[in-house]
Amino acid sequence: MATDEVHFSHVLFLPAARSPREQAWQPRADVYRVPEGWLIKFELAGVRPEDVRLTMRPDTLVMQGTRRDARLSEGQDCYLMEIAYSRFERILELPGVTEAADIVASYREGMLLVRIKSEGPP
Repeated sequence: MATDEVHFSHVLFLPAARSPREQAWQPRADVYRVPEGWLIKFELAGVRPEDVRLTMRPDTLVMQGTRRDARLSEGQDCYLMEIAYSRFERILELPGVTEAADIVASYREGMLLVRIKSEGPP
């Protein structure tokens, strides 16, 4: 009976810890407001540039892609696996951005740099 009470109070008052496998991976982003619009840096280690897609919507930038597992050799057994390999999506609200905004993206050293020219005030 005491064990059930402890378990019950744990469920009520302590959120269950989620394992890294249960959480969807989302690339980290730095967003800067610059005089000509926006500069966004996405951390995309292990993602191939051809596996990333950018879409503009009014006041919104959507980045979608896939990080794939690149096996080093055949016949290997996994001992520990902490890196998430899956589809991902980041949605950023950027006031003053339209679907027709001028976007320039470059990928360098695991970072995706996105420059967006917008008409709104900095």
